Amino acid sequence: MKKVTTNYIFVLLYQLLIIITPIFTMPYVIRVLMPENVGVEAYVSSVVQIFTAFAALGMGDYGRKVIASVKRKQDLKVEFYSLYVVQSFFSAIVLIAYLIFTYYTKQYQLLFLINILTILSYIFDITWFYTGQENIKNIMIRNMLVRLGSMIGIFCFVKGPDDLATYVWINAATLFLGQLVTWLPLLRKLRGFEVQWEKVKKHVVPVMTVAIVPIITLIPLAVNKVILGNSTSAMDVGFYNQAFKLMTLFVVFVTALSTVMSPRMVKQYNGAKKEDFERSTYFSFRYVALSTLPLVTGLIAIAPLFIPLFLGSAFQPSTLNLQILAPSLFFSGLAGIFGLQILVTTGRNKSYAFSVLIAAVVSFGTNIIFIRLWGSYGTAVSYLIFTMMTCVLQAYFARHYFSIKKMIQQLFPYVAASLIAFVFEIGVTYVLTEIHAIFIIAAQVFIGGIVYFGILLLFRDPLLLKAGRMLYTKIARKK
Repeated sequence: MKKVTTNYIFVLLYQLLIIITPIFTMPYVIRVLMPENVGVEAYVSSVVQIFTAFAALGMGDYGRKVIASVKRKQDLKVEFYSLYVVQSFFSAIVLIAYLIFTYYTKQYQLLFLINILTILSYIFDITWFYTGQENIKNIMIRNMLVRLGSMIGIFCFVKGPDDLATYVWINAATLFLGQLVTWLPLLRKLRGFEVQWEKVKKHVVPVMTVAIVPIITLIPLAVNKVILGNSTSAMDVGFYNQAFKLMTLFVVFVTALSTVMSPRMVKQYNGAKKEDFERSTYFSFRYVALSTLPLVTGLIAIAPLFIPLFLGSAFQPSTLNLQILAPSLFFSGLAGIFGLQILVTTGRNKSYAFSVLIAAVVSFGTNIIFIRLWGSYGTAVSYLIFTMMTCVLQAYFARHYFSIKKMIQQLFPYVAASLIAFVFEIGVTYVLTEIHAIFIIAAQVFIGGIVYFGILLLFRDPLLLKAGRMLYTKIARKK
């Protein structure tokens, strides 16, 4: 469990850095590039994301599971290269398609050309190998340094509205460099190339099945934004996208958990350790509730003051977008448990893909309807519907691996504590009215945190008590 904790910390730090880098630079970039250029960048990124989903092929989830299942060290090289042959073949096809698209696209062509580096970065993405091996620390440190370099580059070279292409290039180039860096320790470890074509053929169908998920997910993640841009304006896309980025900042808490727990649960399931598998599942339920529910209510409470302060008054429409999107943090967290940690681990890939397909189709339909009524708010509602439906459908398909009654019992204290903390956070805005917004937000976060964790400690929450015992033990050892 110590290895899981260490890996989780490093995955969390890296995932945080991936999001924090643009989030940290966001206020600067928005004010320098101006809202219209920010909307253009969001639109271009949405189109590029459609291609990257096909290039990624869902290899992150499937490859991680296969590598985690390898028992003999001598088989590791064959499994890795057999998987990578599949990934590189399909990614090369996507790259050719993207080059053709870029050649015939006249609007924003330069930005699309720069994003060739983004497509290439997905071709060289082998993060799944390290997560499957539960060997994360060194690779994450290297990528953190690359990400910090991108932040420095933005502050040094992006100075005005005419630097949009420079901004896109810095993001694409650092992403590509980060993927290349991951190959250095792998080549030293595996030493040489070895592939078995029978294994390559064996992986094609499962990879294509799992690949359906990221491709389908394009609908709520990218296609809906493209529709929004074509139906309204690039500026509306910017309003929605900035709120989405802020929400995504906190998704890392749950994606990091699935990244670390999935390989461990694969080994537990394959080793017929049913009790350990169930224990990991219920631990994940508690963790998701503990970490996401106070974030959901907290974001809804602070958004009216935070958005104008952080993004500027021009992005006021992003406030309601963020409030609508916030609950998707919780539903995405639960879906990560039902989908990745249970369905994919137990080999129920078709059920996993089917649930995402149904949710995405519904999201697409509601997006078309709601955009006409509410603009960017309609896109936010459709994304929330997507996460809710995905969660419910995957829970249904995974129902034999956990008790719904026990899950609800475990979630209830966190729901109650979050709602009570929310009342206090809203109350702060009515009490503190004559001071600067930043101090009101700080008071909301502080009081909300005290109330939330105070209630959980009062009810002797097992996760908090365990964390407290671990901290006490470490301090005692140092003394």
